[in-house]
Amino acid sequence: MFNIFSLSHLQHLFKLVWNRKRSNMLMVLEIFAAFLVLYCVTSAILHYVTNAQKPLGYSYKDVWNVSASRKETSPYTDKTSLFEAAQRLTNTLKQLPQVESVSFITNTPFSTSEWQTEIERGGVTSRISLSKTTDELDKTLGIKLVQGRWFDATDDVANGTNATIKPGIINSVAATTFFGTENPVGKMLREPGKYDDGTPRSGIRVVGVIEAYRKSGEFAVPGNVLFQRISLRDTTADLPYHIIIKMRDGVHADFEEPLLKIMQQQASDWDFQITTLEQDHTQMQNIHYLFPLGIGLTVAAFLLITVVLGLIGVVWQSVTRRMRELGVRRAFGATQGDVIFFVLGEVFVLTTFSVILGLLVLAQFPIIVGFSIVSPQVYGLSMILSVGAMFVMTSLCALYPSRIAAVVQPSEALRYE
Repeated sequence: MFNIFSLSHLQHLFKLVWNRKRSNMLMVLEIFAAFLVLYCVTSAILHYVTNAQKPLGYSYKDVWNVSASRKETSPYTDKTSLFEAAQRLTNTLKQLPQVESVSFITNTPFSTSEWQTEIERGGVTSRISLSKTTDELDKTLGIKLVQGRWFDATDDVANGTNATIKPGIINSVAATTFFGTENPVGKMLREPGKYDDGTPRSGIRVVGVIEAYRKSGEFAVPGNVLFQRISLRDTTADLPYHIIIKMRDGVHADFEEPLLKIMQQQASDWDFQITTLEQDHTQMQNIHYLFPLGIGLTVAAFLLITVVLGLIGVVWQSVTRRMRELGVRRAFGATQGDVIFFVLGEVFVLTTFSVILGLLVLAQFPIIVGFSIVSPQVYGLSMILSVGAMFVMTSLCALYPSRIAAVVQPSEALRYE
């Protein structure tokens, strides 16, 4: 009986495939292309699934996002009036029974805006996502500290453009990047370079560390994050035009209109737009992750279906063209199972050549782009799953043509033209 797992039979199959390398080249290239597509699909799915299992670092439930902008007819021409309006607005909102806490922030969760800068410590320089915020952001978003403390009034002395050292809060990713296993609390970070006037940029003293903070949602790759403090009494700062409000349980959308009126009374020269972070989250997931993934999977599925149909046709044509050869094998005592295993064995060998070629190409991936796109774990597991899936797929493609060849009687196969 023919056995593709027998060493002698494998050698025979490899020799047959190699001797027909010109006629088999098209099939090898088809399987190679399918393998690369399958790897891309597998790595994308694993990448999203792996990221979704990591902690987000905050809660967006019952949090409203208010975008504020100055009207063109605003009478305020100085920052003092601007910050006074912000203080009135904050104090009024905190007194509402529907509101738990209020924070100003430059970049809200699930927004497309991103502020990145470079931070240096001990020769290590890395990019970091920067958000500037007021004191109660931890309460507003339910952010949990793992070390140190959040900003408070004791940091007032470190505000202002003339302060040489400012307080900062980093996430655990940034803590590992810049401090390794050291405790970051109380230690310094610095923005490399100088201001326009030639003075060195302000240093950043780490006052707290949070576990995680992924502004772009569950599917985003965890990265370095830094929060810097803004005081509403510091008129030298730039006031963020995003206000996030933590609502109490049971507050519904019908409170939006009364809230707008209250805010308009306190800052009549501002325009306000209200959404919820849950709405922003859904929009971010759909537009920036699920929609592109859906398009990619659709295109990949179309390509794989095309390859599968083409592969079935090529194997079928090969079997039909070699019907005499298979008939001779049947005449010499080969069973139907032997013929099926023989055809499957040839496809197995062709798949092996294609997969080896594909692995050689994928092996260049870490050298060219590193692991900034996918993690080493996703990279390795995707290759293993893609190899296994490729052999299963090609075997299924060859199964039907091989069964057709197996049921043909030797006498009919020998007369086949």
